[in-house]
Amino acid sequence: MGGSMNQTRLSLLLVFLLSGALTAIYGQDFRAKVQGRVTDTSEAVVPGATVTLFNANTGVRTVKSTNEVGLYRFDYVDPGSYTVMIETSGFSRFVQENVAIRAQADITVDAVLKPGGVQETVTVDASPAAVEFNSTSMKTTVDTKLVEDIARLDRNPFKLSLLNPAVLETRRNEMNPFQSLSANSIDLGGSTSLKNDLLVDGSPISIGTKASYTPNTDAVLEVNVTQNSVDAEAGHSAGGVVNMTTKSGTNDWHGTAFYLGRNPALNAVSDRTTGSAISSKYNIWGGSVGNPILKGKLFNFASYEQWKQLQPSLVLRTVPTALERTGDFSKSLNINGGVRTIYDPSTTVLNPATGTVTRQPFANNVIPANLQDPLAAKLIGGIFMPNAVPDNITGTNNFKYQQYFNWNYWNLSDRADWYASEKWRVYGRVSRYHTIQNEIAPLMMQYDSFMPHGTARYTFALTGNVVYTVSSNTVVDFHAEYHTMRDDWSYPKYQQTPDSWSKWWPNNPWYKSYIQTDGQGIILPVISLGGSNFYGNWNSTMWLSHINGSSYGGKISHQRGSHFLKVGFDTRRTGGGSVTTPVTTFSFSPAMTANTYLNPNTRVVGDEFASFLTGAVAADSTMITAPVAYTQTELYSAFFQDDYKLNKRITLNLGLRYELEIPFHDPNHNESRFLDLTQANTVMQQTPPVLPASAVALRTAPPVYNGAWVYTDGGHPGVWNIQKTVFMPRIGVAIKITDKTALRIGFARFVIPTDLLTNVLAPTGATVPSVLAPPYPGFNTRQTPIDLIQGVPQQSFANPFPSGNPLISPPGKGFGPYLGLGDNVTFTNQNYQRGVNDRFNVTFSRQLPSQILAEVTYFANFGRHLAYVYNLNLMDPQIGYTNKTALDAAVANPFYQYLTPAQFPGPLRNQKTVSLKTLLVPYPQYGNLFQSWMSSRNERYDAIQVKLQKPFSKGYTFLVGYNWAKERDDQFFDDLATYKQQFSTIDSINPHHRVTVSGTYELPFGKGRPFLSQLHGLPNAILGGWQTVGTWYFSSGDYLRFGPMIASGDPALTNPTPQKWFDTSVFKVLPAYTPRTNPWQYPDARGPIFWDIQANVSKSFHITERIRTEFRMAAYNLTNRLNRADPDLVVTSSTFGQALRQSANTVGRQLEYGLKIVF
Repeated sequence: MGGSMNQTRLSLLLVFLLSGALTAIYGQDFRAKVQGRVTDTSEAVVPGATVTLFNANTGVRTVKSTNEVGLYRFDYVDPGSYTVMIETSGFSRFVQENVAIRAQADITVDAVLKPGGVQETVTVDASPAAVEFNSTSMKTTVDTKLVEDIARLDRNPFKLSLLNPAVLETRRNEMNPFQSLSANSIDLGGSTSLKNDLLVDGSPISIGTKASYTPNTDAVLEVNVTQNSVDAEAGHSAGGVVNMTTKSGTNDWHGTAFYLGRNPALNAVSDRTTGSAISSKYNIWGGSVGNPILKGKLFNFASYEQWKQLQPSLVLRTVPTALERTGDFSKSLNINGGVRTIYDPSTTVLNPATGTVTRQPFANNVIPANLQDPLAAKLIGGIFMPNAVPDNITGTNNFKYQQYFNWNYWNLSDRADWYASEKWRVYGRVSRYHTIQNEIAPLMMQYDSFMPHGTARYTFALTGNVVYTVSSNTVVDFHAEYHTMRDDWSYPKYQQTPDSWSKWWPNNPWYKSYIQTDGQGIILPVISLGGSNFYGNWNSTMWLSHINGSSYGGKISHQRGSHFLKVGFDTRRTGGGSVTTPVTTFSFSPAMTANTYLNPNTRVVGDEFASFLTGAVAADSTMITAPVAYTQTELYSAFFQDDYKLNKRITLNLGLRYELEIPFHDPNHNESRFLDLTQANTVMQQTPPVLPASAVALRTAPPVYNGAWVYTDGGHPGVWNIQKTVFMPRIGVAIKITDKTALRIGFARFVIPTDLLTNVLAPTGATVPSVLAPPYPGFNTRQTPIDLIQGVPQQSFANPFPSGNPLISPPGKGFGPYLGLGDNVTFTNQNYQRGVNDRFNVTFSRQLPSQILAEVTYFANFGRHLAYVYNLNLMDPQIGYTNKTALDAAVANPFYQYLTPAQFPGPLRNQKTVSLKTLLVPYPQYGNLFQSWMSSRNERYDAIQVKLQKPFSKGYTFLVGYNWAKERDDQFFDDLATYKQQFSTIDSINPHHRVTVSGTYELPFGKGRPFLSQLHGLPNAILGGWQTVGTWYFSSGDYLRFGPMIASGDPALTNPTPQKWFDTSVFKVLPAYTPRTNPWQYPDARGPIFWDIQANVSKSFHITERIRTEFRMAAYNLTNRLNRADPDLVVTSSTFGQALRQSANTVGRQLEYGLKIVF
């Protein structure tokens, strides 16, 4: 792979030498097209006519000639205001003024020349129709006026994509521009979240799932949201593209300086469900300047923005009472008002013959001191005392505290545009941002069980392009790009040394082989009590991403007769050091002290704090070591596009794209390929283990003693096999019905890049999606405590990995083909195929009076070969349904001290007894065998979309949209379907209806306005210069998805309330070893609807003719609406069926005041 890197560097150097600056790749060009047909009054075509495109902002003229069939086309047109002039001898001159060109627009200006002299001019000042007659792509543009005026709480310009009602936010807890997952956390016509192509000026900004550089709002000209691109140039996506265009300099000096602030005294209660008041302090300032360096030739635009923000959040926790800390649970109540009885897990008795389980309750509901785990008894004292009124009598959420995230963020960008000549144009941009975030929680600093955390996020991007016009019919485009990112979990003050763990486990260094110091830092383990985290990293996840990406390529565009041909290539490389991992966690669940370990009803029995004091560590506890992996991947693509004007009314879009993706690989070949289950383990077959007779009797097939681990190497460096036949056809037809009406039908295939996938690995418990993370067995190692044997815990918190289950040191590649034996492992499907999305749209467009563009669209997405992860080592659930608790019987472990540690290295070799069911899987010598990048799931998305959009004129602009959607995908309905790999098509939980309304309205009074336009001085200062802006977002409720339960009916209620959102009486706990029969969801059981109004009012004053001051007051959640989160769906929870909390990232009304100076 070193050769690949050298080729990349050489290519970048060549582009640098050609362009004079390192410049950017265009995954899909941000610039526009202007084209048309020139005829005379007899409708005969006029070849050889001179067509001039004049940019009113820069004074730059571009000249072309009509071809032999009277067609002309300007490609790579920067957004702006233009005039089109057409002339030829014997005809009057034609001038089309007021041609407003937006990013990625396709503007048609047809001309009919009248006989006469060129000194005679026919001028058309009405803007040409905004209807696209030549392209079948489906997109929405948020124009300059809306970008500048719409206030967003997060000031993230990528989130302006939400003005398109087809866009569904998928990560509401991260919305800020410096949060690397926020920009791509949207579904854009199906499940495209984190799999959209994000572009700035046509240049990709994604490094895997993370966005590197996001421009500040004042630098953004327009945002273009493409739901279906029929242009073969578009790729590296699941189908959605968000392309942002930045501003450029002009022949005049212009710019802004601004300040925005928020004061807690002006805000409503942040969260009425908790009574939390907003104490946010928010200061943002910055500015921009655009200017000519050489008028008509060289222009510059620079922007800067800085934040100082203290963002509050109220945290709720359930903590033990003073009595419970001592082991006394005699006053602890369950949701029914009775005492929450706790049981001693060490007394569990299973009768396999009858299936009964008994446990002895603690006398008087008190855990004696001699039965308390000494470490747990010590650490429970470091947990904070209750300080809040709980949600109910069980004490749920009896502690609250205010935390603050202190954000220090700055963003700087500079763009240059050089029109060297009529043939050469050069563009370049350099950008970076820097963010440090710290957590502050004054109340919590006194507690040992609290550890604040922070993050560090830095990015740098260098982008641009060179356009060379060979002739009137041929244009060549070169481009290249490079960007880097650092995105780390960080809090150095609280990082520990390996010796810090000895404070918890003196004289017992069981953990040392897993402690590593490769840049992540060392912290103490998390203690998870019933889902609430204490000690360690409460976020449960650590991540470190020092990653980078580069890309380069080129294309040639050529017009031949009625064909506009385009052919090109591009490459993308992504790589660097990265790790995203859950942290070491010890879990304690109420089930450990319930009356049974088999699906107990912990609404009434058992307690997590009691379980903690007994030291009964749950089997989902995990000891983890995860070093940084250095992974990279490349994508090479080529495309061909033919936009063919069949006649003056019909245009065909025909394209084909090819992509060759290089599988994930690392320079040291430390990554693995797969576990070869077709290869016999000759050592085991020569000395087979002796299974207990009870296991042999219940097995439905003999055990398979196959398996050999296969690593990557120089001959096969990738973690899966290369897929060489990835073709993506594009086809569309655009029909011009009238001069203001069109019907457009488009089809596009997208093949999903692997670096954008996050759901293809074994469940890890990480709360942050990974980036560039193939399986890393031997290096990224996880070991769990021994599971219950006949309901009895096998270890204690004071000694979590005893001699019967000592930690196995991470072997690297040292175990060779025997890696994974006696352990759980994850490996890659070698025949992985990238997921395919076939996207189809039928759009009817009509321009209405007042330049209002109306569109009605049917859109469909058909997904197939979608990736998932599957456990190949499952027991047939029918065995469990038939034999039930007999499978929990303890039996002698046939792999105890089996073979040598080198030949059978996993933790299974150290366990004397195991549960019978563990020996009934196909490969009993292994634990879970998670095969990642399986690719046989399907999904379908259908939508009807309506859009009304008016560009800014006569003092107002608006964008109104409605989206009805239905989404279904393949899921395993129950355990039996999972075992048989039988998919069922199940409706998505996403809401069916979304509406967005946004607009700007200038009050028509004062100087320059329709009424009282002659006002001056004080009267104009009072009445003139007012503007209002508003946005309304609405979505119907999510469909509630229920887990396996016993259901006796439909839980939907006609009039749900927060205290009873659905009928909980129809549900009961599902007994162990019982098949599921209840539906995943019900047609009328939906969560709360969401709607939000954001508005601002501004007043402008002219200080001089060129300098204007604007005061603005914005209101977020103008009506102070409480948008509730979905209800609790956990049947054993004390708040089951209640919608008690506020929806993520929503707050009570907040006011923001601002000042902007514009010149």
